[in-house]
Amino acid sequence: MKLPWNKEPAKSAGRLAIAIDSDSFSYVEVAGRQVVRSGTEPCGADSPQQLAKRVRALNLPGAEVITVLGLSDCHLLQIDAPAVPADEMKAAARWQIKDKVDIPVEELTLDVLAVGDQRAQHRRQLFVAAARNAQVVELGAWMEAAGLQPSVFDITELAQRNLQCALAEQQGRGADANAALMVHGLQCLLTICANGELFYARRLDWSSESLGDTPAQAPATAVTPVKTPNLMSMELEGVDIVDYGAEPDDSIALESDSTPRLAVEVQRSLDAWERSWPDLPLQRLWVEAGDRTEALQGLLMRALSLPVEAFDSNALFTGGPASERPPLMLLGGLLRDGNRAH
Repeated sequence: MKLPWNKEPAKSAGRLAIAIDSDSFSYVEVAGRQVVRSGTEPCGADSPQQLAKRVRALNLPGAEVITVLGLSDCHLLQIDAPAVPADEMKAAARWQIKDKVDIPVEELTLDVLAVGDQRAQHRRQLFVAAARNAQVVELGAWMEAAGLQPSVFDITELAQRNLQCALAEQQGRGADANAALMVHGLQCLLTICANGELFYARRLDWSSESLGDTPAQAPATAVTPVKTPNLMSMELEGVDIVDYGAEPDDSIALESDSTPRLAVEVQRSLDAWERSWPDLPLQRLWVEAGDRTEALQGLLMRALSLPVEAFDSNALFTGGPASERPPLMLLGGLLRDGNRAH
């Protein structure tokens, strides 16, 4: 996501990715694919100014900083691409989403990204990333106070895309369609990619019940999006899922099903994918859920007729303390290709 005040990053030996929420500041510094250092600074009772002072004292490389926005900080919508010239696309997208958000579109910073690789047999669509102006400006000012020059603001969906596409490419499977399901706090994100591009993204709830601690429940008539409070808390009710949609009548048959709700929703998404993209059959699903990864993998292996593998970030980056795992989405941000727009 490129924002109006972005500057040309200065050349430096180390590259830095950061993320911040109400609880902590996280960072990863790399040189190439080598993790130099990573860590998390808890916010505690500190004010933003006090936290900025502590971060400045870390002496992080501040000239080329990628900031990965959390799922609650930036929402992703999907629309039919407006029939306008490229330089008018953002303005047209802003008008097109005005009825999909609960705040005036003038208060949002937008960026647009083509869905998939724009195959001719499908109508052209766009992802629209939306973040609240005032909160993005606030974050940029905080970074300046912490000695960090904002270079690129990225979003979780694209960081996850970078991770799974890099692993697919490393395994010689770059052209294959592959899916990834990764946990992010109280939500998990399902993405499907092929040929280095993001085709599909959907956010799902994650809790202690997701792995089958209790039976799946029939969906409620109205779904309330999970709200994760953080430094850039925003409310865009009902726009936090990009999906091709499940059949609404499917829920009736699931009322007595003991399959965990998460597995049911993942299966629905994969079914929707097969109907929408029959020329791109899925080859595998990668999962990542911290210390619950093995359990999540086992659940989905039982529920799906698709190879399910644990995502191995060690195949993409080396180094760093063995006792502390660098935040995965920050590694995804650092895999951003500087030659591409997104």
